[in-house]
Amino acid sequence: MSRMLLSCKEATYLVEKQMESPLTIMEKFRLNIHLRLCKVCNAYQHQSETINIALKKWTEESVMSKELPSEVKSEILKEINR
Repeated sequence: MSRMLLSCKEATYLVEKQMESPLTIMEKFRLNIHLRLCKVCNAYQHQSETINIALKKWTEESVMSKELPSEVKSEILKEINR
């Protein structure tokens, strides 16, 4: 059974990996179990998704500059603090 459980380090790796490429069935299964049991990693996944969505939106709008627009900063901070 312990082989089925992920550490938080492994879970956060899979959270990030799934944003770039598909996870295997076993990786999805193990990550789902971990996220159901670990509130911290669940929050990490939510924050990571929020940041990725905000950055994707920012780059798609071709607003590339040295600073994030204040609306994007506010949205990211609001979601992180939620």
